Amino acid sequence: MSDKKKQTIVEMKEANVTGEQSKDKVILLGTYPYEDSNYLDNIELVLNRENAEPISIKFPYSGYNMQLFIGDFTGDKKSEIMVRGGYGGSGGFEIGVIYTYENGKLIEIFNQESFATNNTCTSKFKDNYKVSVNCGKNKYLIDISKRPKEYLDSIYTPNKTVNTSINPYVDAPMGMYPIKEIYNEYYELLIEQRIVGTVNFDTIGVIETVIELLNFKLNILSKGIFLSNYDERKKY
Repeated sequence: MSDKKKQTIVEMKEANVTGEQSKDKVILLGTYPYEDSNYLDNIELVLNRENAEPISIKFPYSGYNMQLFIGDFTGDKKSEIMVRGGYGGSGGFEIGVIYTYENGKLIEIFNQESFATNNTCTSKFKDNYKVSVNCGKNKYLIDISKRPKEYLDSIYTPNKTVNTSINPYVDAPMGMYPIKEIYNEYYELLIEQRIVGTVNFDTIGVIETVIELLNFKLNILSKGIFLSNYDERKKY
């Protein structure tokens, strides 16, 4: 399907990737295999170092709306490279991989799959129109009693006890946003994951996790649940 000869430059940025005052060029290349689509395949990340030969690595994912973000995530006063995009489809899952430069190589320090695998959350329907969410140390109880009667009747008996074998689940990351506090010189990452109810389009809430990668170590700074009605949220 893809031919490297048909690769095109998707985006190019200049940044201090190899040193604090360096002027390096970061280039995102790829192939658009389908007409009238922004789906990108055969993706390659190229780092044109200021005073050395270029470095090229193959990006392990294909997706839509692929783009670059350059910023210091580790606090070492050099910029890391984040490649972002989406898988497409009804899930709306997002791709996000962060690389740092070290000893002539681009080293991956974050990707969306390892985050989801190492930070799992579980969810269950509970009696009395409640949904529990368990994210390790963070546990929540969501009141869904204001949902439409038809919806509640599909899950509960008239006595408000659970009457289904279906349980909610926490989806893969649907959003990953670099954020920066005004007093910080480095970026953090806001990650969003949906709590899915009875069907895919049934969003009970969104788990929002803020992480940092200072000194190349992933540290969770905060975690919470966003709902359209704040009063529906109750933390254990």
